[in-house]
Amino acid sequence: MNALQRRVTFAICTIVGLTFLVSAGLTFLITPMAEDLRIGDGAVETMLALPSIASLLVIFVAGRFGDRLGHRRVLLVTGVAFGVGGILLALATDQVVAGIALAVCGGAATAIQIVAFGLLQETVPEGKAHVSAFTTYGAMFPLAFLVLPVITAGMLEVAAWRWVPVMWAIGGAVVVVLAVTLLEGGEDTEPLGEWGTLVLAGVALASVVRVFEELGQGTGTSIRTILGLVLGPVAAVACWWRVRSSDAPGFSLAPIRSAAIRLLLLGVTFVALLSLLTYVTLALEYLYGLTSIQTALAIVPAQIGAMIGAKVLASRAIHRWGPPRAARLAVLVFAVTVLSLAFMRVGTPAWLLVTATTVFSAANMAAITILNTDVMALAPPDATGSVSAFRGAASALGSAVGVLALGSSVISAVDMTRSSSTVTASQIDQLAAGLRFEGVVACLLAAAVWVVLVVGERRVRGSTVVPAGP
Repeated sequence: MNALQRRVTFAICTIVGLTFLVSAGLTFLITPMAEDLRIGDGAVETMLALPSIASLLVIFVAGRFGDRLGHRRVLLVTGVAFGVGGILLALATDQVVAGIALAVCGGAATAIQIVAFGLLQETVPEGKAHVSAFTTYGAMFPLAFLVLPVITAGMLEVAAWRWVPVMWAIGGAVVVVLAVTLLEGGEDTEPLGEWGTLVLAGVALASVVRVFEELGQGTGTSIRTILGLVLGPVAAVACWWRVRSSDAPGFSLAPIRSAAIRLLLLGVTFVALLSLLTYVTLALEYLYGLTSIQTALAIVPAQIGAMIGAKVLASRAIHRWGPPRAARLAVLVFAVTVLSLAFMRVGTPAWLLVTATTVFSAANMAAITILNTDVMALAPPDATGSVSAFRGAASALGSAVGVLALGSSVISAVDMTRSSSTVTASQIDQLAAGLRFEGVVACLLAAAVWVVLVVGERRVRGSTVVPAGP
């Protein structure tokens, strides 16, 4: 990479890392915040969901605005919004203000991630520098979830909960400073045009994702699920009608028109579905009776493995075999290693679970990073933000389906509102059975993803072959 590319890559990775302050710290923050603001148990679930809902609502808007207004300008605005949301939460005196603040922080965080990813593609569009930049970016997610939860938990041990959103506000200020000092200005702007369809597409996506997550958590009859089942189709139909009736709709599938990019987005969806680290964390806590701190320490090797997978394994595999084959090999390694969960029993040493999780987390993160790198390499130069939004949507959808397809077997085994010391023997047996189920199903799904990638690549390659002359 040249000096400009290194500077921009550093700035973007740091900026995106700061946005994970919300998702990595909210689970620690919610309990003291709920107690202070007198938020009921039912409302706590809604508060936890607000950042992700807001993020999906703005995902397509963020991509479009980045392409039209300039990625750096949008990063400045969303950085300010992220900081304002943190200040608002720190000053909140009731549930309504806190909910608005969490929604602002969640929406701004995802908007920053979408726009930053598009800017990274614009700055480092191809070659070895492209691979280096995107594998570095890929390592930021596991690094953030290795460091930020510890920082948040540590702060709550010595300070009031309101200092945590103050830290978020400082993070927003740092985003603005980095965007001003390290990113290039002077971007061209274009009219935004119609953007109602972008909002409708975001509403449809958020509704579908929430329905899958609610079903996976065993709350399929809740008002949130029913609302999602109604609102999702209505928003999707309204978006389709507006697209058909508008001469220049904001929401368009044109940036992902090629068969190759659609195949890769399908791969992103299915590989995101296979992320099991959250469920292994629950298993460690409840199956082995670990405290929250002990569980956090036990999962450190898996997070380090994911970082190695994203930066080292993905980079070397791409350089040696090229992105298509590298992605297939990573998925194949995941399929083989995740099958180790099928042999989990009550009494199996915890270190065996941690070791297996470290290996298949590395393979999973390598596959995600390779596919993300390849997706953005195919993005049209004037639509990197829009392609980044589609990639983010595919990942969110895959993660939500994963809660239903894989997570429900572990989540339903124990009552998450109770401590690990109160879990019964039958629940422990059910939890171990859930892990075995996860291992078999994840292996089968990974094998299916491998088949899809192989067949899809052959079809794409065949469709681009120029026929020989007579």
